[in-house]
Formats: sequence, C-alpha cells, structure tokens
Amino acid sequence: MIRKIAIDIGHANNTGARGNGLEEHAVAATIAERLAPMLERLGSRVDVIDFPKITNAQDLNATIKAANEGGYDFGISLHCDSADNPQAHGAHVCFYPGSVKGSRLAICIAEPLARLLPGRANTVQSRPGLAVLKKTRCPWVLCECGFITNPENASILKDHPGRIAEAIAEGVKDYINQ
Repeated sequence: MIRKIAIDIGHANNTGARGNGLEEHAVAATIAERLAPMLERLGSRVDVIDFPKITNAQDLNATIKAANEGGYDFGISLHCDSADNPQAHGAHVCFYPGSVKGSRLAICIAEPLARLLPGRANTVQSRPGLAVLKKTRCPWVLCECGFITNPENASILKDHPGRIAEAIAEGVKDYINQ
C-alpha cells in the first residue's frame, strides 16, 4: 500500500525562531528537501506543504486546510525550538492527546531524533493546544528538531540537516513497519 505523507515546513518565512545565524523556516525547508526523497524511497507519496510568503497565522490556517483536503495518511510538521537559555538543547516530538496513531508515530520518530539531538527528558509530548495537531483530521506530529538557540544543536541544524532527515525517516519506517 502506498502511503501519502505530508511534510509541513513550520512557520512562514521569517516568522519563526532565530538563533546562531539561522532562521526556522529556512532550516525546516532544508530538512524537508532531504526528508521527502527518503520517504519516497520507502514507497510513500510525499507532499511538502509550505506557504512561505504569508503571515504565520495565514500559514497555519493554509496548512490545516491543505492537510485536511490532501487525503494524507499522516503528517509531520518540522520546527526548531528556541529558548532564552542557550544551554537548552535536544529534540522532541509532539502529538495530539488521544490520537493513538499520532502517539505511535511520535514515539517512533522521537527515539532516533532524540538519539541524534539528546537533552530533553520528555522527548514525546502530548500537546492539546497546538492547532496543527488539534485541527488536522489525519494523525499529525510536530518535530522540534533541536534548539536553534543552542550552539551545538544549531551546528547540527546548519551542517547536518540530512542527519536530522535520516532520523525522522528512520522513525517513519519503524512506524510503517509496525
């Protein structure tokens, strides 16, 4: 069975987090461009959802609309965390509470992603207040691919986005094979 997967580039251009000379939309777009072919090699059809030239609120609404009209089996939003404390580091994956498939997908992705970007005690989080998780009909996860404000995480985001994509793809493969 061919799965249809959406990859959402979180935030419109220049509306997300910044740190260490990086901007969240640009980082997420770079990860997505590496992740999409990896998921296609797993036999999936992949669409990248991106609305870079509108406001962040418009981007969120357009993403939810595209997600609900796209007939996806599941979706993955790509983001970067930020904090005032530059020592904060590590990746985590969020899902909507009560979504069994979303929870499973989050667990599968979080394991390899947190192995690459360790530091969070809670690598899988149930998040009821995130609209992209709450308002999408198919299972959806939000990957915080490390802290853009942490120098070590930022180095991986900048110099090794393919490794982040590989970790997410590994998790998706595990999810598909369950």
